[in-house]
Amino acid sequence: MCYHYEGNNQSIPIRANVEDVQIKITDKKGNVVFEGTTPTTINLKTSAGGYFDPQKYEITASKDGFKTHSSVIDWHVSGWYYAGNLVIGGLIGYLIIDPLTGDMYYLDEEVNLNMQPSK
Repeated sequence: MCYHYEGNNQSIPIRANVEDVQIKITDKKGNVVFEGTTPTTINLKTSAGGYFDPQKYEITASKDGFKTHSSVIDWHVSGWYYAGNLVIGGLIGYLIIDPLTGDMYYLDEEVNLNMQPSK
């Protein structure tokens, strides 16, 4: 995996097949966390802040002459969570530290939006 993260934040490049697509990103509670245009790179939290509570984001993309496009930036459990805790962290890492900090999760590594012309 090639994702770049610091703590429970991850940098995610967002691109589209056409330039200057307007994007709005909301978290799983519906809060807007970013508004801007493509291409861009954003930093998103991997955890929603609760115990065993991964974050998930929805992107709404729009541009004149194109259909509105929705996409999800989804979470995944890191292989390091399993392997690292097996070797180093043990049960404390499995059940307390990583679930509380969100360090056990990572998000999709990149987003490529495929905008379709409207009819």
